[in-house]
Amino acid sequence: MTGAAASESIAQDNGELSDPLGWGPITREQRPWTRWWWLGNAVDRTNLTSMLTQFRDAGFGGVEICPIYGVRGYEDRFIPFLSARWMEMFAFTVQEAKRLGLGVDLTGGTGWPYGGRDVTEAFASSMIHLARFELGAGEALRQPLPKGRLQSLTAISGKGERLDLTLRVKNGKLDWAAPEGSWRLYALAAESPIQKVKRAAPGGEGNVLNPYSIPALNEYLAGFDKAFAEFRGVNPRAWFHDSFEYYAADWSPDFFAQFRKLRGYDLRTQMPALFGEGDPDTAARVRQDYRETISDLHVAWIERWTAWAHRRACLTRDQAHGAPANLVDAYAAADIPETEIFGRLGEANMLMNKLSSSAAHLGGHKLSSAESFTWLTEHFQASLAQVQSAADQLFLSGVNHMLCHGIPYSPAEAPWPGWQFYAAVNFGPSGGLWRDLPCLNAYVTRCQSILQSGAPASDVLLYFPAHDFWHQPGELLMPFTVEEANRWLGSHPVHQDASYLWEHGYGYDVASDRFLRQAQVKSRDIVVNGNVYRAILVPKTQFMPEYTLKALIALARDGESVLFENQLPEDVPGLGDLEERRAAFHKEVNGLGFKGGLVRCAKVGKGALWVSDDPGAMLEAAGVTREPAADLGLRFVRRRHAEGYHYFIANRGDRPVDGWIRLGTRAASAVLLDPRYLDRVGLASTRATNGASELYLQLNPGDSIILRTFTNKIVHAQRWPYYEHSGEPTIISGKWKVEFIEGGPVLPAGFETSELGSWTAREDPELRRFAGTARYTIQFDLTALTPQKEVESRESKVEGKQSTLIRPSAFAKAMADKPATLSHRMGEGRGEGQSLADDWLLDPGEVCDSARVKVNGIEAGTFWCKPFEMAIGKYLKPGSNTLEFEVSNLAANRVRDLDIRHVRWKYFYDINMVGRDYKPLDASKWPVRDSGLLGRVVLKPVRIVSK
Repeated sequence: MTGAAASESIAQDNGELSDPLGWGPITREQRPWTRWWWLGNAVDRTNLTSMLTQFRDAGFGGVEICPIYGVRGYEDRFIPFLSARWMEMFAFTVQEAKRLGLGVDLTGGTGWPYGGRDVTEAFASSMIHLARFELGAGEALRQPLPKGRLQSLTAISGKGERLDLTLRVKNGKLDWAAPEGSWRLYALAAESPIQKVKRAAPGGEGNVLNPYSIPALNEYLAGFDKAFAEFRGVNPRAWFHDSFEYYAADWSPDFFAQFRKLRGYDLRTQMPALFGEGDPDTAARVRQDYRETISDLHVAWIERWTAWAHRRACLTRDQAHGAPANLVDAYAAADIPETEIFGRLGEANMLMNKLSSSAAHLGGHKLSSAESFTWLTEHFQASLAQVQSAADQLFLSGVNHMLCHGIPYSPAEAPWPGWQFYAAVNFGPSGGLWRDLPCLNAYVTRCQSILQSGAPASDVLLYFPAHDFWHQPGELLMPFTVEEANRWLGSHPVHQDASYLWEHGYGYDVASDRFLRQAQVKSRDIVVNGNVYRAILVPKTQFMPEYTLKALIALARDGESVLFENQLPEDVPGLGDLEERRAAFHKEVNGLGFKGGLVRCAKVGKGALWVSDDPGAMLEAAGVTREPAADLGLRFVRRRHAEGYHYFIANRGDRPVDGWIRLGTRAASAVLLDPRYLDRVGLASTRATNGASELYLQLNPGDSIILRTFTNKIVHAQRWPYYEHSGEPTIISGKWKVEFIEGGPVLPAGFETSELGSWTAREDPELRRFAGTARYTIQFDLTALTPQKEVESRESKVEGKQSTLIRPSAFAKAMADKPATLSHRMGEGRGEGQSLADDWLLDPGEVCDSARVKVNGIEAGTFWCKPFEMAIGKYLKPGSNTLEFEVSNLAANRVRDLDIRHVRWKYFYDINMVGRDYKPLDASKWPVRDSGLLGRVVLKPVRIVSK
């Protein structure tokens, strides 16, 4: 299969459903993948097979191999990158992965960014040094020229005379004396190399590659061609390029020639402006042209890399963020655009994450990936619930192919906690999440099976005003990073417009100038690479190329709505052919003839252009329908399938949703699928109200659901279980037997207790350093449970007694006033007037940090994410019942103990182990984390009702 065919095979999907209530067949791409750090490349066949098998059994679909620095004491196992032995190990790995049904991606280098031993000075990354000198008549230059290879030396007199002195420099000395008058000299020199590969693996050390030079890239890739020339193994699915961390790289040897080709004038004629001198507008325009040229060169570099991968029958995955480039175009240049979460979460980062998924959609790519959960929290302290919340944020941003960050290769014989990578989160067997990680992986798999199907279904294209950013003052190089997105992105109106669309329920993709020029009108819709939109929204923008404005007007002329917030763009960017381009721009603007008040409209051909400071009013006038559920704190991502739509909906608010919600699309029928459970599916209650489709939804804070709608089809299936409170919650009380069944450093002695609390609060010191699993067992009589209100009433009479009850769940609060008048279904022991329970919801209180549940010896499920509530009625019986929790805590307490006892477990090269502050990690200062079941375990009787 060729690379192009490989890309096409991933992209093809007509969205047909074989089962209205089914999840469909699962592929390896639909499962989560993980980055797999090969520390020192010190791998062997036995451990490779063992770890790959573990990955398969835990629910992963593939790995991305990243060779990295080594482990002290294991130097004899190091394998140089791309050596014959390394190629042998790689061939074995991909073959084993294929046998196990796993995929393999490969980083195109070691550590990051690209570079290595074969990168010479000519092809290494470089930076420019600018220097200015003042000379009077007859004076020679006595100061040293800037460091590096001189690229340009220009002299300009006070009268405006200009001389090119570059060739007058010999051995670093200028052979020239200033003629009559005052002269200012502008020198530009390029230093190279400027950076070594960061976190390099053995055999991968060396200079960092020039990220703007295709000749440099060709030379670099030739090294891989040579290494793989005799390779007879399975090709990697994709080659990976990490986030742009070519620090200070701002030049290429052919930059002047490329600049003239792309911008239409010689940059050397505008050296004062490049230095920020002279007319401020001219200086800003020259610097914008410099930045746009850097962008163009890097996008072309990624396109060349992708073409190379296709010739090897592989795809490419690229993290464009951090690049000084138009990120939409840079992401789209790869087959699988990839964003990342780096520490901070929140809706404020949504636009940054959506740049990559937008590029995937507009570029016609099926997959949009993410480096997921990097530094989500401190080492060994991230729970599955925290990870799930972060995963939901990525899904909502359009990500549908998640790669966990990550799992270090660690041989079985390495002492606990094994080999480590310096940045959290460790998803491996000794990272603290492994026992119940399959629950998270199954959840991600089900979500991604939906989010990879069909096609995106956003209504709005939001213009990304790259030229406004490039015109801003500041450093010459302008990297667009994830960690500083609020600084460079948050202050521009595009961020405010994106937030408005997000908060008001408008699905959107972000479009660059390049993609707007590709847009066409078909059947009254805007179409880009098969993606369909209803309107284009342009935020308040100062600079827009005349060709983009012309393209927007052409779309309106063909029948579309183009919306400008607040004003039309004011001017064209850049300096080259300025007056000609400016005249063409204003000719287009002056011909529009806007009419109206608050929302001004210019009819153009079959469509219209709108201008207003109220984007909602414009969108409504343009007939764009929103999803009103956003007003309730619900967030969504929507995709088309052959018969309707798929929604991934998450309650990101702090209140439960229990009622009818109006949809922004038509639905004759709909089904709900809970991605936490394979079999929790059912027909949703729907109705038509005032011409709109409505759906009944119950969703607690932190909860998520898949909604599948059918535009014209009536589906007949089992009903979705809607719950109503049907009696007082009751507490499971009595003696709990607690025994420790798995973990270390040793298994503590078990105990019995009638009051649940953190096991670390007990006297046994082994409990404070234990990481693993404890089994909690209790027997209870269903007919003799004490209502929670009675217990609360008794405790409130005990002066000074502090209640240990957890607060009622949001779901219970929402239904607290429901009547309870029917007799108990499970019946013999309850009198008349007691409540009828169609089911019982188990609320475990606070779980630290996940818990498998058995009821009467039958596995009922696992508590691992919000909401911590589970229906267990089908497992209960009248009279005596046995309830078991297998509670697993995180690994933090055990790691803390290692550092308290000065056990040597941090023995890695390079950065070794650091905390989130990038200072050496000292876990001895961590507080002891609560572990086990912390609150009362409660059963809540509910009845299943029709809506």
